[in-house]
Parts: sequence; C-alpha cells; structure tokens
Amino acid sequence: MIIYIEDGRNSVMAEAKRKSKARIEQSVLLPPATEPNGLIDRDTWIEETSSGFISKSPSNRFIYRVILETLWPKDHGIPGPIVDREEIRKAVDIAKGKTYIDTFRRLRELQGEEGLLGIVKQGNQYQLIDLNVYPKKTPRTHLSDEKWSRILIHYGNKCAVCGAAPGEKGFQQDHKVPRSRGGTDAITNWQPLCDSCNNIKSTSCRSCTEDCSKCGWSYPEFYRPVKVPGSVLRMLHEYADSNHIDADEWVTALILNNIPNQ
Repeated sequence: MIIYIEDGRNSVMAEAKRKSKARIEQSVLLPPATEPNGLIDRDTWIEETSSGFISKSPSNRFIYRVILETLWPKDHGIPGPIVDREEIRKAVDIAKGKTYIDTFRRLRELQGEEGLLGIVKQGNQYQLIDLNVYPKKTPRTHLSDEKWSRILIHYGNKCAVCGAAPGEKGFQQDHKVPRSRGGTDAITNWQPLCDSCNNIKSTSCRSCTEDCSKCGWSYPEFYRPVKVPGSVLRMLHEYADSNHIDADEWVTALILNNIPNQ
C-alpha cells in the first residue's frame, strides 16, 4: 500500500511498511582489479561493444559509451572500480557540456535493452563486473505525438498516480507494466507520470516480484494511493506500537470490517 504524507505544504510519497513475500536482492560488489589482466584490451572491448548498441539514437549511444568508459577507466582491470552515482552523473555532464537529466535512464537501458547485465548496483554505487554482452531486448518504442496526445487526454493531462499537473518538460512516458515484466508497447500500457512518481516507481519496481496487475504503480486507476496527513499516520503507528499490533494488518482489518463487499 502506498501512502502520501502531507505536511501542509508538500505531499511527500512514502511507501508504508508492509509484509511481503518479495525479497529485494542487492547485487554484490566485488573487490576491484586495480591492474589490467591482459586477457582483453579495454579500448577494444569498449569500441566493439559500442558498435553493437541497438539504440538508433546517436545521443543515447554516446551516453552509453561515456558510462562504460567511466565504469572501466584506463589502466584498470575487471571487476572495475566501485563508482559513485554522482561520479557517473558528472562524467556525462562533462561529456555533454551541460547538465543531462536522463543519465540513469540511459544506464538502465544499458543493463536492459543493451544486455550489459555485468553492470551491477548496490545503493548509490555501480560496478562493471562482467564483460559479457547478453541477448538484447527489443529497443524501447517512442510514442507518436498523436498517441501520446490521446493518452494525455485519457488521463486528463495529469500524472496518473499523484494527479500533479505537467511540469516545464511535461510528463514521463511510462510503461504501466514494465517491459522487463512482460509489458508491451500497446497504447493501453502507457501512462503519464511526473518526474517524482516516475523515479519512485523505478526504484519500487527494481527486483519486485509481486503481481503487476494489482500494483498501484501499474494500475493507479484501480489502486490509487491514499492521501493521509502525516500527523494521522504518526498517530496510527503510535497506537499500533502501544497496543503491540501490526499497523498494516490493523488498517486492513478496519477497512474490511467497515466497507461492505460489493
């Protein structure tokens, strides 16, 4: 269950503590090899891997290469160095000559569509541990202006999750059911998300094994988050703690007991 906490000025999205059978597995970072191992030339691998990118966007292909060069710097072996998120962002900004906002979308595409599963993440740190290029996915489809306009009209030109109005750069085009979970490019599998909801959904979906058809991120029209003032949420947890009960189970029982089944 996803709950909004309201502080009177801003609405901050928080994910309520819940019991789940899903186990989020963290990738394991390995001790870096500080010296080249001699089995494969770094520049040759980057050149061959870059020439095999399936993205049709020259800009995206350029960013992919910058990320790989950052994760495998010259005179270093594999496993590569453990690289902080901000180091990657800075390298891309320098290469572009300006602030680039989609760095980590490009990185996820490298791990997904481009088959570089050897890029692992733990917290805010990344590492290239495996040089294999695994089977690539079908490149991400970009909606036509006509289809995107129809989707925006369907959602009343608001974020599908939080209902926010579009920002300066509009909404993110989001697959309701992620492509990694079997989602398609059908027009019914798209929704507009604000930057905040899109970022939180991306984090929430990572390694999730729950049923997308019952997820508030995939189908907010059926499972829309409930806005609860922060003060009320705090009262709930204080009551649950003092009575030694599970807040999630207590709220669920309360709702089921007071809303008749339709």
